[in-house]
Amino acid sequence: MRRFLFLAFLLTIFIASGVPSQAQPTPPEGMVLIPAGEFWMGTNDTDRSDNNQANNVPLGANDARPRHRASIKAFFLDKTEVTNAQYKKYCDATGYPPPPHWNGGTFPEGQGDFPVTRVNWYEAVAYAAWLGKRLPSEAEWERAARGTEGRLFAWGDSWDADKVVWDTDGPRAVGSKPQGATPEGVLDLTGNVFEWTSSWFDAYPNAPTKQPDFGTKLKVIRGGAWAGGHDLGQGWFRSVNRPQSRIEWVGFRCAKDAS
Repeated sequence: MRRFLFLAFLLTIFIASGVPSQAQPTPPEGMVLIPAGEFWMGTNDTDRSDNNQANNVPLGANDARPRHRASIKAFFLDKTEVTNAQYKKYCDATGYPPPPHWNGGTFPEGQGDFPVTRVNWYEAVAYAAWLGKRLPSEAEWERAARGTEGRLFAWGDSWDADKVVWDTDGPRAVGSKPQGATPEGVLDLTGNVFEWTSSWFDAYPNAPTKQPDFGTKLKVIRGGAWAGGHDLGQGWFRSVNRPQSRIEWVGFRCAKDAS
């Protein structure tokens, strides 16, 4: 009996002390950890133009339905979009041609900390691979931007122009709106420039409508840019671009497996 009581006492101490949890992986410099798990993705909103376009709206709430549970593995995500200065290091090291709007092989003066733009999807993939990284999937991007609760914007559910690079004549330095960061510390997921993801523009599970461009034609870009209505910056909003296109309002950030 005494032996039983002693063992029970030791078990109580063990439980009270807690079972050691598995250590979280340390993010590489300039990245944050996005934990594994489920989250809300998409929306149940409908486009205001449903009545006159018979569900053939090319971009909007229709192609982001329905709201559903998605799951990701833990991954690391860059805190900021890739900058001109960072991309120039890649071009200098590899001999790859710089973006077409650069003069003399370099970015415009004073814009080293601005997000690099006019980089197509294939070039973004190549840059990420050079660093041992990759582009985030659409689901990973949305989890980082909306959290597990499905907030509308990176910082919460209410639009706040002071927290985002918006309604300007072009992008601004990355991280220039720190008050708009996510709880994990990811910056500029709303506004500044749209960002390439690795995902094709395709239907979500049980999608109520089918868009003619669903499939493997277009790549999803996310986050809104420095111009346009703030609806574009909602975390569920899916915009698209041809993978070979170079656009002045599209940039990217990198991701990496956490395993």
